[in-house]
Amino acid sequence: MEFTPIKTKRLYEEIVEQIKQLITEGKLKPGDKLLAERELADQFQVSRASVREAIRTLEILGVIDIRPGEGTFVRSSGADDIIRPLAMFLAVERASLFDMYEMRRIFETATARLAAERASLEEIDQISAAVEGMRERLNVKDPEKGEEFDVAFHYAVAEATHNSLLTKLFKTVSEEFHKANSVARRQLYLHKPENAQKLIDQHSEICEAIRSHSPKAAAKAMMEHLTFAEGELRNWVV
Repeated sequence: MEFTPIKTKRLYEEIVEQIKQLITEGKLKPGDKLLAERELADQFQVSRASVREAIRTLEILGVIDIRPGEGTFVRSSGADDIIRPLAMFLAVERASLFDMYEMRRIFETATARLAAERASLEEIDQISAAVEGMRERLNVKDPEKGEEFDVAFHYAVAEATHNSLLTKLFKTVSEEFHKANSVARRQLYLHKPENAQKLIDQHSEICEAIRSHSPKAAAKAMMEHLTFAEGELRNWVV
């Protein structure tokens, strides 16, 4: 199969449309493995960043499945039908950064509360490992990798609720939030570098509340974290 070189301003959207079209036409079938990121970038004649953005969008739309260590595969057409309408809305009608924070305050305080009630020892260890990853990245001044551990932390909290639908909903929201928040967070660190340590301390407090199986403390710590982050961002973004 051949892809058409991209010549539009929003490159990743065109990549998404081409891959979806190949699936519609049956040229890509459920279970098929996509080319590697570098190969796709060469075929589309775009940067790897544009391909990465497209892959993320296709994942939240439920079109593909990313399997660590294996690759990216086309999903069956019936996968995640409940989630797809919300994913489509978030991918196409991008919510503002602060609308997303409002959603997270409602949503993630609930996930933290449930995680504190239900998390297994293994799940608590995963949450704690994400905090340690953030701390290590701060020490070597690698903010991009730190962001990945941040997302992993919040997703691990959602998984610890043992509610599969809630976890899928969180994944939809977190992927879109991560893209919207990345640049803003880097500006926040640039203007107030000490905020990086504050945010790590807040994540650690959430983790300890979950470890102690204290739902009220976990929800409170999550609310304080999100409120603090939003307030600091408003100082530099608005």
